[in-house]
Amino acid sequence: MMKSTMLQSMLAGALFLGSLGCAQIAKRSDSSFIGPFHTVANVYIGPDGLPANLQRVAVMPLVPGRGNRSAERGVPLIQQLFTEELSRARIFDVVTLTPDRLDTLIGLKALYADSRLPVEFISKIKEETGCQALLFAELTTFRAYPPVAVGWKLHLFDLETEELIWAADEVFDGGQATVANALRRHIREKLSPNNAAATHLLVLDSPREMARFSLGELIGTFTQKNPKVTLKSADSTSSRSSSERPEEASETPDPAEADSPEKQKNPTPPPPGSGAI
Repeated sequence: MMKSTMLQSMLAGALFLGSLGCAQIAKRSDSSFIGPFHTVANVYIGPDGLPANLQRVAVMPLVPGRGNRSAERGVPLIQQLFTEELSRARIFDVVTLTPDRLDTLIGLKALYADSRLPVEFISKIKEETGCQALLFAELTTFRAYPPVAVGWKLHLFDLETEELIWAADEVFDGGQATVANALRRHIREKLSPNNAAATHLLVLDSPREMARFSLGELIGTFTQKNPKVTLKSADSTSSRSSSERPEEASETPDPAEADSPEKQKNPTPPPPGSGAI
């Protein structure tokens, strides 16, 4: 009886060690473990990083890239998730400016970061929200079918100095191996710790999960001090000559080109209030 028990224990131990060995071999061949992984690059961060007094940020309504019909369809699906991810990061308190709330304040339901700002816009935002900064958000790319893709243009301005604090212009395309690897790693670590294949397949085709993953990657750069790559025209001082609503903005010649990182113009606008108001 004792010999039988010992034999069973030895067999169980061998099986356990064998499974560990197989798992290690699988990790060495799994690109979600070994990469290469996508790295956020097109980011601008002010020389001093986030201001020490930054506690509350007013978040403008998410707008679609100009003329991008796919992004227009994606905004209603992504808006709540966008706000949730900013709040979840707990870097600062988030005050959401809904289209209706913004319309009551300035007579517009949304603004692009490079739009001509209405009269007394900044003072009204500060008085209404008590925030120290304002975040403009644009969904530049949205592809809901595999390989899913999401693109963002985000600009954070200091409401006191009216200077640009942080900006990002990045596209996350699941058709690129590095992005797919990083997304699969995110799914494994955050959603599927038991490495369930069905969960991986399901979430890899989810534009919402791609949006959640991509926002996490971008938000992670808020606390960086010396980024290796910055937006090329982040210090641009040119301004728009007239105020425009998102629905009245000029369209790009080809919406498909708007989804391409190579075709996107660097969006970094002048700080709010730098043009004629």
